[in-house]
Amino acid sequence: MLHAIEQRRAFRALDTKPIEKETLLHLIEAAATAPSGMNNQPWRFVTTTEPERLNALKETLSPGNYWAKRAPAIIAVVTNNEWSMKLGDRVYAPFEVGMATMALQIQAVSEGLIIHPIAGFNEGAAKEVLGISEEDSLMVLLILGYPGSEEGLSDKHRQGEHSARERFPLDRIHAFDGWTGEMNPKATT
Repeated sequence: MLHAIEQRRAFRALDTKPIEKETLLHLIEAAATAPSGMNNQPWRFVTTTEPERLNALKETLSPGNYWAKRAPAIIAVVTNNEWSMKLGDRVYAPFEVGMATMALQIQAVSEGLIIHPIAGFNEGAAKEVLGISEEDSLMVLLILGYPGSEEGLSDKHRQGEHSARERFPLDRIHAFDGWTGEMNPKATT
C-alpha cells in the first residue's frame, strides 16, 4: 500500500489510450470503501469517457490545464454539505470526500494510471456539461490516463515530470501531545 501511495504523483504526460470501463469501476469501488460519519457517504463521482461530453468538459478547463485535454477519462468529484454528518458548525463532507478520493487515487496508481486532481476549471460550465445541480459542489476534476509522451508539455511541466518529490519534514506537520510553533505555516515561511 505504501508503495502505491508513494508512487502517486500529479504527472501530466498522458496517453490518449482508452481506459477499460472495468478499470474505471475499480477506482469507484475503492472510493466507496472510505469511512464516513454515520455512514452517510457524501461523495458522488461522475466518470466521463463519452467523446462528445468529454470534449465539452475539457472546454471548461483553465488554460494552464491544456495538458489534460489528452485525457481519455475525467472523474468529477461532487458533494454537498447537507449529505454529511454535522456537529455544531463542523461539517465533515470535505474531509470524508477527501478520504474517498485518496482511496480512488491509490487504486488508480495500482492500475497503472496517472491521476491528477485539478481545481482549474469553470465550475458552473462543468456542472452544466455533467448535469450536476447548482446547489451541489463540484470540488475537483480527476484527470486520468495511462503514462504517455511528454511531447506537447511546456518546459516547466516537462521538468515537473522528473523533479524530486518534495514533502515537509514530519516535525513541520506533526507533533506528539500538543501543537508546536514549527507546525504554523506562517512561522515557517
